[in-house]
Amino acid sequence: MNNRGNDLPERGIYHGNSMSDVFTDGDILIFEDVPFEGLKCGDIVAVFERSPYYVHRIVKKERNRATTMGDNNITPDELELNPDSMIRFVGSYIPLKKPGTVLAVTGGSDGMEQFRRWQKHLRRKRRIAGILSPLRCFSRFRLPAKKETRFRDGTVQWSFGGIPVAARNPAGKTKYLGRWQRLFFRIPQKTVITAEPGNLSQDKTKE
Repeated sequence: MNNRGNDLPERGIYHGNSMSDVFTDGDILIFEDVPFEGLKCGDIVAVFERSPYYVHRIVKKERNRATTMGDNNITPDELELNPDSMIRFVGSYIPLKKPGTVLAVTGGSDGMEQFRRWQKHLRRKRRIAGILSPLRCFSRFRLPAKKETRFRDGTVQWSFGGIPVAARNPAGKTKYLGRWQRLFFRIPQKTVITAEPGNLSQDKTKE
């Protein structure tokens, strides 16, 4: 960690989709100072080199260079990290659904295994999407899911006949809640402002 790291926040609030297999929108991330040489492949770091800030996993590391990538992304980040980069290690977090509970973040070799497993899952989903793509011509016959429910954390959920169909998180990212929901249902089209993948905002709360 370089001298500029002294001014970096100690906590952040996660918003985005690039690490949604690990974090949920609203989770409070707890940052730690770890020397660059102490970071390992599989560790998750918060990168403050450019705005918006983001949280991704180290997937490749040499002596003075490290490559990061979001678990849900298909390509590594263009920005390479080095010993002078403004980064902080994400070692633990407080889940939005369990306030007051501090959970450890999986890193190192176990983190890389988690990353590979999730990437394999995404490749499988893309193959299925490719097989089902010819069925998109029937999309105009999908049933409208107009029942809208808003939650306190800002999440919006649409349902049809009591069946949850899709949800939009506070960052504006919409996700269907099942493998086949997109084929049979459609949700109202609204213009929303979306956040960058893995975007996080500084936690203003001080204990």
